Amino acid sequence: MDDLNTGTTGNEPGISRRAVAKAAAWSVPAILVAAPAPAYAASGGGAPGGVTLASVVGSCGTGPTGTISVTLPNLPVGSLIQISLTHSGQGGFGATPNFTPTSQSGTTYVITGAGANFTGQFGITFSLGTNQQGTVTATVTAISGVTVEGDATGFVTKRRDGNSSNYNQCSAG
Repeated sequence: MDDLNTGTTGNEPGISRRAVAKAAAWSVPAILVAAPAPAYAASGGGAPGGVTLASVVGSCGTGPTGTISVTLPNLPVGSLIQISLTHSGQGGFGATPNFTPTSQSGTTYVITGAGANFTGQFGITFSLGTNQQGTVTATVTAISGVTVEGDATGFVTKRRDGNSSNYNQCSAG
């Protein structure tokens, strides 16, 4: 059937409903592509109320140490993020961030977005007795101005076996 025929017999000239539907379907993507991007998209500052794809990864160090790295791309200006460090198992731990948080309460840190990527790292030092194991977990959550998605939790686990003073087992992720 010819798209230009519209009558009931197919012989009357004009534009068919099928031709109109095809034209409309092809014009929507063209209109979307031609629409201007918001200014913040080009600035790299992150969309207000946008989404950041978190990456929180633990890694083993030597002896009683490990690290937990936190990466938050395009953290919108003024957004607030909380990073909480928790411990499970035996013994204890100390944490030293390589960044200055907006605020800190114990092992909970708050950072404020600056319209750029945030990359921070915690140096973790375990205090374990013999035959003890402990895990430190970092969890990133949004307080306001952004949604956090992706790998928002990372950990380091250390174990000290027998009478050894060495920390001889580690897992991280």
